[in-house]
Amino acid sequence: MKLNKRIALVLAAAFSMVGVMGAGAGAAEQHGQQEQVRPQARDAQTSINAGEPYHLYNRSIHQFLFPRHWSTSEGHRLGMWNKHKTGSQRFQEQWKFLRTGYRDVFRIKNVGSGLCMAPKEDDSRRRVVQKECDRGDRAQWWSVRKDEGLRISPFNDSNMVLSPYRNLHRGGSIVLYKDVDSLSQRWNTVSVD
Repeated sequence: MKLNKRIALVLAAAFSMVGVMGAGAGAAEQHGQQEQVRPQARDAQTSINAGEPYHLYNRSIHQFLFPRHWSTSEGHRLGMWNKHKTGSQRFQEQWKFLRTGYRDVFRIKNVGSGLCMAPKEDDSRRRVVQKECDRGDRAQWWSVRKDEGLRISPFNDSNMVLSPYRNLHRGGSIVLYKDVDSLSQRWNTVSVD
């Protein structure tokens, strides 16, 4: 057997073993979990079907986007949480991407409140809140691009992106922050069962 062929066979066997061991480790981690805290890798995605409900997941801090305190009130801030609710509150954790007529530009509507994501007006911290949906309000339009996850920025300011504030704790606020190409500023859609 030639040396190059032998090396190729050894490498193929080694990569096969790594794949088997990795799958076994993943199965061991999943065993015994009662509540899904993080989406599985196969569930996290960056594709969007307009009008379908999704959870928005920040894989850097392992938390989901939601209106703080599961509020259905206009003007309430958005935050991060690490576990899914059941019952009627589960809808406040779900988001739909609504087309605007521009490619990759959407209004992002909360399923539970029926309100849309928008920057808070006259706010030095640039917090993001939920407001009554208005098709003509371009402040509610979000440019959504694939870039190691979804990069969600205001339609009228592509230098800013949706970011967890300080990335430290659950319930923390969502703000618009200068894009520093951080994974904490990238989002994944997780299909709702």
